[in-house]
Amino acid sequence: MGIIEIDRLAAGAVYDVVVVDTAPTGHTLRLLSAPDTVAVVADALGALQREHRLIREQLARVGRPEAADRLIAMLAAQARDIGGRLRDRARTRCVWVTLPEDLSVLETGDAIAGLARAGIAVSEIIVNRVLPDGDPCPVCDRRRVDERHAIAAIRRRFARGRIIRLVPAAIREPRGVRGLASLGRGMADGSWLMAGRLRPIDHQPLAISHEPSAMAVDATIFFAEASLLFFGGKGGVGKTTVAAAVALRLARADRKRRVLLLSTDPAHSLGDVFRVQAGDTARTIPGAPPNLIVRELDAARAFAERRARLEEALGEIASTVGFGGAGMASGASELMNLAPPGIDELFGVLAVVEARAAFDIIVVDTAPTGHALRLLEMPEAAREWTQVLLRVLLKYRSLVRPGQLAAELVEISKSIRGLITLLRDASGTMFVVVTRAAELPRLETKRLLSRLERLHLSVPAVVVNARTLGAGRCPRCQAVAAAERRELAALRRVCGRRCAITQTPLSAPPPRGVKALDAWAGMWVKARTQNSEP
Repeated sequence: MGIIEIDRLAAGAVYDVVVVDTAPTGHTLRLLSAPDTVAVVADALGALQREHRLIREQLARVGRPEAADRLIAMLAAQARDIGGRLRDRARTRCVWVTLPEDLSVLETGDAIAGLARAGIAVSEIIVNRVLPDGDPCPVCDRRRVDERHAIAAIRRRFARGRIIRLVPAAIREPRGVRGLASLGRGMADGSWLMAGRLRPIDHQPLAISHEPSAMAVDATIFFAEASLLFFGGKGGVGKTTVAAAVALRLARADRKRRVLLLSTDPAHSLGDVFRVQAGDTARTIPGAPPNLIVRELDAARAFAERRARLEEALGEIASTVGFGGAGMASGASELMNLAPPGIDELFGVLAVVEARAAFDIIVVDTAPTGHALRLLEMPEAAREWTQVLLRVLLKYRSLVRPGQLAAELVEISKSIRGLITLLRDASGTMFVVVTRAAELPRLETKRLLSRLERLHLSVPAVVVNARTLGAGRCPRCQAVAAAERRELAALRRVCGRRCAITQTPLSAPPPRGVKALDAWAGMWVKARTQNSEP
């Protein structure tokens, strides 16, 4: 596990300091809770080894530990050491990085609360990409107002006992030693970033960097025929907003089609985008077409329901061979703890895919790149796990009757096989990559497209989000637009003829609520050819 390797590096004599760049919020919380998972695995292995150890000691008169015993003891010790290190404020510091946006403020609050429950303190918050003061600009001025409100909220809610640092937005992302060193020197309390007085702004709900002469494109044109539509990309590129806008447009385009918009990201934000209270119970959205259903998947609950059925089936087997009681129930639970990591998310998706007959199209807002890929690759590993359990049952079928457990495992195996078939259906299942016209998102997009190709997933379009399309007379917007055009040209070379490129305009603030999402989705434009770029 990654957390064990991190602890090994930190405990060794080679490095004085280990700096860890973690995954986005939901999976970071999972990573930092990994010591508890390691402890559970060690307990499960110990329980499975207990009877063997007893027989060895009483019948074979062998009292010395085997390699398996030593491995289990080592895992338990590592879990204790890692947990202690993470909670030790003298040895471990947790720095949270966020953006001056409303969704990021909400997610920061969830993250700090989740870490606190695990006994881990956040000592510092870095607010990245804060827009500096500059020349008058309708879009920039509106962004500055919204960012100051977000920063004020961060200071009001989280500053007590913590350092707050602001980092100015750069025209181009800092790369290389010199650029990163300059970034490090520029990190401060940010008072100079907000020293100027803000200019009055109009009261329009959105300030959009839109170019009227650009060729408009229907937000649903490339995937209107899909039945399962994934949206994914690097964390922070706006994939949830894009997925919500597309699902809204798909539902509005044909009121007879039932559209399910599903979030599988552990750090859900669909409810925040629509400005409603969302959860694992499917619901409609006020102001949206009634055929649009939204759900934030509780993968842990979906897996718990499936797990309870499997443990009950294991208990049935135990009773047939004369075992039972709390000890057998504990053993069944420990056996389930050895399931592949991420299987809870898979069972969550299976629960929805199995019910796809109720919907004409399912739009999935995935976790950021690495974890979305793990989810898409998970069906094969999970199917192998179920088949291993089935083979164990068949091996001992002369001793026990598989009964309910075999039926449960066969059902799971069939569901997973159905999901694999669905994922490989290029006509019905598609993956839309969301990115930004910047170097780091472009490089991650290139890797993502390559992995999706190996998975044989259809990618009809890449959505380049938050483009500065109408720079006007603002020097900063002009410089940003020029840098974005260079990145867009590089992205075209990556995509080639494999997929179309759609652009969404930069909006200040980001579109929230049905009305704003609708207006914003109506301003998406087709990417121009390289020769026609201004």
